Amino acid sequence: MQAHAADRVDALKAGYLFNFMKFVEWPPLASTDTLTVCFLGDSRVYDELSAGLPDKHLGARKLVAHRLAPAEPVVACQVLYIDAARLPGVTDVLVERPAALLTVSDAPEFLHSGGVIALFDEGNRLRFSISVENARRAKLHISSNLLQLASAVERES
Repeated sequence: MQAHAADRVDALKAGYLFNFMKFVEWPPLASTDTLTVCFLGDSRVYDELSAGLPDKHLGARKLVAHRLAPAEPVVACQVLYIDAARLPGVTDVLVERPAALLTVSDAPEFLHSGGVIALFDEGNRLRFSISVENARRAKLHISSNLLQLASAVERES
């Protein structure tokens, strides 16, 4: 029963991640014909998202999922999902990240580590918070529609 619930949560996280991408604008220089979604950690979110990607596009851009090796650079990624268990070892990625990288994680305190969107459970519901300041630093524009759906929006300090 618990495994089924965990699979359901991972499927929801993958769905949220896909929908987040619809509401983010990358700078023109970051535009290519492919949008690469990278994953750090052993999260099943990768399996859930990658299973449906061959048929999905974001506008004219083809979506590709890539599981990163532990020391692999994130320069080819436009989206980076970091599994909560991996965050303590990769906070330097958030500080020294390349521009135009949307970072998403289910790790506690993710926004305070430099992340853009944090997923969390609240009363058996999957919710998310957004850091507008971290998005601005990453040269990303997040749609006001997505900001309205967030449980919390951290503005510039």
